[in-house]
Amino acid sequence: MKQWYALPSSRSEKAISLEDSDALFNRISAKVEQDRRQFGDFPELGASLSLANVNNDRDWRKPGVAVLELDPTTGFNCFSLEGIDPFGASTCSVMLSALIRMVAEIEPTFASTDVRARRPDEGLVSYQLDRRLYEHRRFFGWMGFVPAQITHAQIRDAHAVHPVDGLGTVIVSVPGVFDPTDDAQVDKVHRVEMDLASYDLLPVTDPHLKG
Repeated sequence: MKQWYALPSSRSEKAISLEDSDALFNRISAKVEQDRRQFGDFPELGASLSLANVNNDRDWRKPGVAVLELDPTTGFNCFSLEGIDPFGASTCSVMLSALIRMVAEIEPTFASTDVRARRPDEGLVSYQLDRRLYEHRRFFGWMGFVPAQITHAQIRDAHAVHPVDGLGTVIVSVPGVFDPTDDAQVDKVHRVEMDLASYDLLPVTDPHLKG
């Protein structure tokens, strides 16, 4: 992941190396001005940006693609790995380091991590879609962030906790790479989510449901 590129948002655009700051800022500025003309000027308006460690369709189809999506307007930001084989044993540390750094820089109100895995009898399984505990709350999954200082003693079912500069706590539910097809691992994630819900740290998305 030594080279990063801003991905094109249309066929008329090309990927821009992150090292070419002038070209990147020119594109961002143009998008902001376009959105201002279309939606009006307001303080939260900003241009979304997708960064990846590949810049062509050939490499995009190979395992090991890392993508960072930033959207200051909606406040939704995401880091993902597509195909973890090239990262090997470092997969966990890559994800944890990325999450801690994003929390420190972006200061989110909540973060969670979905994992997808293939099971021969069911095909692709997603924790968020197929194995989540609550339908009326945000899922937490493999690891995530809550804006509160949580000690390991308060959430004993978690694998590890990492305080982040007074902003809150990054919590890792299970050691290693989480497998949403493994019932024992899913059960442990569920226990972590129940603990977070008991502290009112798992945001409710549908107040009409209870639990």
